[in-house]
Amino acid sequence: MSDVQIDSAAFHRRAKRLVDSLKLWLLGYEFPNTLMLVTKTKFYIVASPKKAKILEALQKTPGGVSVEILMHGKEADKNKEVFGKIVAALKSSGPTIGTITHKLTDGKLVEEWVAEFAASKASFTEAEFGPVLSRIIAVKEDTEVKYEKTASGLCATVMRDYFIEEMAGTFDQEKSITNEKMADRVAAVLTNEKLAKKLFSKVPALDMAEWSSHPLVMSGGQYDLSPEAESSTALLHAGTVVCTLSMRYFMYNATISRTFMIDPSPEQDKNYSFLLDLQKQMLGWMKPGESMGALYVKAEKYVKEQRPDLSGNFVADCGGVTGIELFDGVHAFSPGNAELLQANMVVLLRVGLQDLVNAKATDKLSKTYAYQLIDTVAVKDGDVAAEVLTSCSKEPNDVSFFFNDDEAAPSSKPDVKREAKADSKREGNGAEARPSTRKSAILPSKFRSEEKGDESTARKRREHQKELLNRLLAEGRRRFAGEEGDDGEETRVVKKFESYKRETALPREVRNCKILVDERADSIILPIYGMSVPFHVSTLKNISRNDEGDYVYLRLNLVSPGQGVGKKDGLPVEDPGNTFVRSLTFRSTDIVRMNEIYQSITALKRDQVKRETEKAQLADIVEQDRLMPTVGQRPTRLPDVFMRPVAEGKRFPSALEIHSNGLRYMAAGRGGGSAVDILFNNIRHLFFQPCDNELLVLIHVHLRNPIMLGKKKIQDIQFYREASDASFDETGNRRRRIRYGDEDEIEAEQEERRRRRQLNKEFKEFAGKIAESSNHEVEVDTPFREVAFNGVPARSNVLLQPTVDCLVHLSDTPFFIITVADVEIVHLERVQFGLKNFDMVFVFKEFKRVPVHVNTVPMTQLDNVKEWLDSVNLPYTEGPVNLNWAQIMKTINKDPAGFYEDGGWAFLAQDSDAEGEESEEEESEFTVSEDEFAESESESSADSEFGTESDDSDAGDDDEESGEEWDALEAKAIADDQKRAHPAESPPSRGNAKRPRKR
Repeated sequence: MSDVQIDSAAFHRRAKRLVDSLKLWLLGYEFPNTLMLVTKTKFYIVASPKKAKILEALQKTPGGVSVEILMHGKEADKNKEVFGKIVAALKSSGPTIGTITHKLTDGKLVEEWVAEFAASKASFTEAEFGPVLSRIIAVKEDTEVKYEKTASGLCATVMRDYFIEEMAGTFDQEKSITNEKMADRVAAVLTNEKLAKKLFSKVPALDMAEWSSHPLVMSGGQYDLSPEAESSTALLHAGTVVCTLSMRYFMYNATISRTFMIDPSPEQDKNYSFLLDLQKQMLGWMKPGESMGALYVKAEKYVKEQRPDLSGNFVADCGGVTGIELFDGVHAFSPGNAELLQANMVVLLRVGLQDLVNAKATDKLSKTYAYQLIDTVAVKDGDVAAEVLTSCSKEPNDVSFFFNDDEAAPSSKPDVKREAKADSKREGNGAEARPSTRKSAILPSKFRSEEKGDESTARKRREHQKELLNRLLAEGRRRFAGEEGDDGEETRVVKKFESYKRETALPREVRNCKILVDERADSIILPIYGMSVPFHVSTLKNISRNDEGDYVYLRLNLVSPGQGVGKKDGLPVEDPGNTFVRSLTFRSTDIVRMNEIYQSITALKRDQVKRETEKAQLADIVEQDRLMPTVGQRPTRLPDVFMRPVAEGKRFPSALEIHSNGLRYMAAGRGGGSAVDILFNNIRHLFFQPCDNELLVLIHVHLRNPIMLGKKKIQDIQFYREASDASFDETGNRRRRIRYGDEDEIEAEQEERRRRRQLNKEFKEFAGKIAESSNHEVEVDTPFREVAFNGVPARSNVLLQPTVDCLVHLSDTPFFIITVADVEIVHLERVQFGLKNFDMVFVFKEFKRVPVHVNTVPMTQLDNVKEWLDSVNLPYTEGPVNLNWAQIMKTINKDPAGFYEDGGWAFLAQDSDAEGEESEEEESEFTVSEDEFAESESESSADSEFGTESDDSDAGDDDEESGEEWDALEAKAIADDQKRAHPAESPPSRGNAKRPRKR
């Protein structure tokens, strides 16, 4: 437990709530065999020496609750003194003690305390404190809600991505497995490292996830909807299957329950749809201030009014509040409970129908069935419906399986024999590889909603993109309402230069009335009509020198407005009516002196430009806080890592250390090296990238504000170690010469895999410790290589990998990081038939920021890119040509409010998925016969000769004809594919089509 770090701030915040009520989710970590006494003035904690050392952090918070920590050790006499102090504190606090009796614990500390307290117990009055504590902890803080959401996501992921696949595969392949064994298989998900990594790749600190209770699987007429139910030893039956999963994350619980129907009858469909409607109604009723008992009465009344035949089948309660306790028992949706719902409560909403009878059952086990839906729900503030945290579909179309074609198609043969099982191998996660020609009796899709496959996915994506664009338009109008724009250029101010404050500060040499260069004052003193006039070097634009005969000409061009060319044309002035000197020319026969003046002025101007450039680069440098080194113990270190960019041109490994408020890396260099400090509050993103398929394993830090490394300004710092081993040099060294052969190569490969696993583990654990040390102010993000795509963000083609919050390339310099939250919209350019690549343009919410281009993305990755953009709620559009984004952003910046009033980004969406759904649906309803197609084809070939992709003038006239041709070709191709896939079957007609989906 030496690496345990408790949340002191959360403890004192919650302790004040507890002490104020006098009435333990206090520490954010579970401490067994620990005694706590809470009085009006003090907290007493009795714990073992190891736990006491961890808890000492609670005493270091200024202004917090008074905490006294007492150690319980192996010496009985000292333990008696400790318990005597607790008894004395009890006596001084009053005769009434609040205790929690519903959970009795055991252990050495408990036994000694019970024996010590027995003599004084008679003088106290014990009161049950559990209900009071339940009321205090029922309302969740933001951090607790975050844990609840993660726990809910874990439940939903296992249900959606594992159990459904596993159950469908079991029925499809006609395997025999008991309900209990299926539940055990689900429970093993957390212990299966490969499977857990695949399912929970986005979950930080996965070791804090565990099962609250063993998974529950029920089928075959044996249904117990009580919380204490267990899976039976009967075989999993293809009728009605109820699965309930409860998991906790950092001790916060969540539950999900879903019912799956195999070949349901119309009556079963009707009953399930009603139960789903009831749950939706209850979600709308769950508002702060609503009595939990009254809410159950509403639900019961709704059942009696809408389906009186089901009133006797409705469950006796509808769940209750969850949190550290899976179900606290005090806040329950049950008749007579006067407890009120409050904002930020997290509840288990449970609706169910039990002891239902299926009159059309074809076997004995299907006659009795039950339905249950449980979701973890957060009560929202105000007049807003509760938020469902367990995101797993429960619509009838998504929980219904059809194995028998006679149910879906009445005109087909009533007895369908199952043919040979598909020769597909199942992967480790239970997912089934789809064969090219399916021979199983189960439909090609598990769910009815997946019958159209990719088409359905694309349609959902288009609908979502429409919603995102509409939301973006509304948000833009709200954001820029009444705000005036500008020209998109950086605001420039009048700069004043002062060479000398008074005439006496001029150099003595000015009396000679010659050209002087005063480097001390950054000025050039020029003789004009017998007077020495100083000019600050900032007013000098450039200088030129020309030799003509015996004379040397020096021409000094000065900065002045209204020149008509370049960026200086818009130079701001205080008084536009002033007269400006644009250039001065001097002539002399003293070639040597004029050369010296020319060189001096050139050097002075160069130094001034360099200073201004450095000043502009450092404009966004924010002074960081001081790093607070860890005191009293050695800091956590990651040894022998290199840093990029390299400090002072040296490349030596060093250690990366975790301190109280940041990281420190001792970069090697002149004079023993220098420390590079990175504070937690300046880290925006922290990435861990494993060395799988990479040469490096690395931890990458993306800063909020850049820092100076030597003389360079940097915003990205990377710490890495190479995954290769010099001892396995392919060029041949002593080891290679001595050992050779297949066995040695296999051994070398195994050693390399082991080494890579060790590197990944070491760096991942260190990244996790960084997150923990920052109190999770910094979270670790890992790139998802499986959804990566190639592109050119700078000069070379690289692999771009999405993460939870970003799109990154970290393997080589220059690094590429785009934060999704900063992006307004993504436009896909050069998306047209015949091209092999397309481009991506990221437009940022800060319109003055230059859009970022990622070029040459393979067209084969278009759908994957769209799917990723849609999954992170980024609206995207597409078009056939590249746009002038500099001019577009300049126009938008001039009047952002007017831009959104005129439709915003709709001008980009004309050829995009978000606008293409309606036209596609209209075209899909049009059919053409082969004769008509042949006729139209001959007409089109006669009317036109040769066409080119660049011929845009005639494209609009041929849109309708080309649309008809492609639709007809597609319809013909689909029919031909169906004949090839099922040569013995005739094309489906309306007579034998599957029955329509029930809603």
